Amino acid sequence: MNIVEFAKTLNLSIGTVSRALNDRAEVSPKTRRRVLEKAEELGFIRNSNARRLVAGRNHMIRLECPHRAHILSDQYLVELARGVEEVAGEHGYDLLLHLGAHRFDSGDLQDVDGLVIVAGEELTASDLHSITGAGHTPSVVITGNAPPDFPAASYVCLDTYTGVREALLHLAALGHRRIGYLGSGLPGYRLRDAFPRLMAQVGLSFDPALAREAGLTPDDGRRAALELLALPAPPTAIFARTDVLASGAVQAVLQTGKSVPGDVSVVGHDNIEAAALVNPPLTTVAIALAEVATVAVESLLAMITTGAAPTVRTIGTHLIVRGSCGVAPV
Repeated sequence: MNIVEFAKTLNLSIGTVSRALNDRAEVSPKTRRRVLEKAEELGFIRNSNARRLVAGRNHMIRLECPHRAHILSDQYLVELARGVEEVAGEHGYDLLLHLGAHRFDSGDLQDVDGLVIVAGEELTASDLHSITGAGHTPSVVITGNAPPDFPAASYVCLDTYTGVREALLHLAALGHRRIGYLGSGLPGYRLRDAFPRLMAQVGLSFDPALAREAGLTPDDGRRAALELLALPAPPTAIFARTDVLASGAVQAVLQTGKSVPGDVSVVGHDNIEAAALVNPPLTTVAIALAEVATVAVESLLAMITTGAAPTVRTIGTHLIVRGSCGVAPV
């Protein structure tokens, strides 16, 4: 009896049975006990080696984060990894996390059936060639607006520009004309270069003096925002590349004795869980992480199980308006 047949005897999904047999926390104690009792009754043993020999697969995929060794301190990436793991589990696959950081060793690709690769803008086609074993391992790349020229992989492209443009339109409608920008400082990230063009599209002028490449942490955002607020003509609104930086910008405004949004409006990006918990709650550009995870995993499994051709899917972003934005001060 294989795991598919065993799951049918319990009227449960393969993912639920897999998680119960592997003692995963996502399964309730009652369900786990039911699965284990049935396994003992039927003499079912989940043998990974036998499963690999019969199916030709390990039912294991790997989440690659090349150049992104700081993933565990990046809440967006943590939430994305959680979503990928959940969707993979629903399909009976386990997930390995690999922090690449330039360590492109394809020697252990035989242990996994495919890769989900979270790309920074610095990721090149040459990198993907190395990571995927010259394209022989099925792979899906989660990337920005422009995917690398590597046709052997599938792509899930995040259209961040749509949501950022919507945020700038919202600020313009509130009367803001001097808008600061806080970047994450990651090399090659294209939003930094696109921001002046996006501002022009909504009738605003970009002032380079109001831009800072801050970093990754709330304190990085706080320090960079303090620099902007100390200028002779400070911004009336600040757009931050991440919600983490935006939370630091809120701290900076309060530190100077001003208020959000009465004196300075703040907009973040990513809509991580903590964005709604900032005081005031952050207006932010939202990425549909659950949809990204679902599309990535299902695209990958289509390549693994049916040999489907690589695909390119684009997922947009949108603005969520909360309490951190208000009318520009006179």
